[in-house]
Amino acid sequence: MFVRRKINKSGSVSITVVDKSRGRYDVVRSFGTVKTAAEADLLENKAREWVREQEGDPETLFDQMDEDQLRAYAATLQEGRIELAGPELLFGELFDRLKLGQGCSPLFRHLVICRLSDPGTKLRVINYLNRYLGETVSPEDVFSAVDGLYLTEMTISASKPVTADLFPTPMARTPFCLLRDAEGRPVAGRLMDRSKGEKPVQRLARKYGATEPVCIRKGSKVPPELPVAFRMSKKDLSFRPFRRLKKGRVEGHLCVCMAAYAIQVELERLLRSAGSDISLPQVREAARKLFRLNYISPYTRRPKSVLLQMTPLQKSLFDLLHA
Repeated sequence: MFVRRKINKSGSVSITVVDKSRGRYDVVRSFGTVKTAAEADLLENKAREWVREQEGDPETLFDQMDEDQLRAYAATLQEGRIELAGPELLFGELFDRLKLGQGCSPLFRHLVICRLSDPGTKLRVINYLNRYLGETVSPEDVFSAVDGLYLTEMTISASKPVTADLFPTPMARTPFCLLRDAEGRPVAGRLMDRSKGEKPVQRLARKYGATEPVCIRKGSKVPPELPVAFRMSKKDLSFRPFRRLKKGRVEGHLCVCMAAYAIQVELERLLRSAGSDISLPQVREAARKLFRLNYISPYTRRPKSVLLQMTPLQKSLFDLLHA
């Protein structure tokens, strides 16, 4: 048995496992049809793993090499040949599933994924892109992308009831209103201008059937996941960090926060549904250590990639998100 990648007339790609032992191509199992090369690579890796399981064969990538050939090949491997795949395969899968990046700069996706896999300042995305994806961006590119983001209602469907919380920000008279559904998923968010009175807050709450927003300040009881997702200090509860206290930067920062928080809540929901007790820090650690090897196929001369052997935790997460 072997894996076959077939490009259809429509441009989509079908991944199947075929058998030619009878002199003809018999489809043993179909793994689906996708539209992008990245999705096809994921299905192809899954199909290869299934073939190995069926044949009782361990990893076979280097089976045709003797020891000297294997050593010579290993000595030629460069950093760019081994690529971090975990954040994209775990957090990126949920980013796409929730349709969070529609109409946004490609950097928005990287900012959100990097925030989940390696929390810190937005400039960390520069190192993430350069080290693991071979892309080069400047600080100006990052902050330009952040400043270009605008808070819009998220496309995640809400289950009633919806609660509204009002948080302070470093900008004077500019609180942030966050609406969450019964499962904790962010439904909408808006940077409010108190100089216009309470009507914008009330309109947003009424639209989703929420009660009038509760103002969360120092000493208030805060859901434990919110300070983590928004990097708030439990003492002052301000959203941060900020390089400049201007509306565009603050609003862009909150867009990234809301998207990361939506992924976090959805991931926790999936884990609960599967009866798993895996925590977000464990997912983050698993994502940081999941790599793929990029190589040129000696048979087709086409670029290929294969995931390095996954730990039981990585495999359970991969299977959960790509079932």
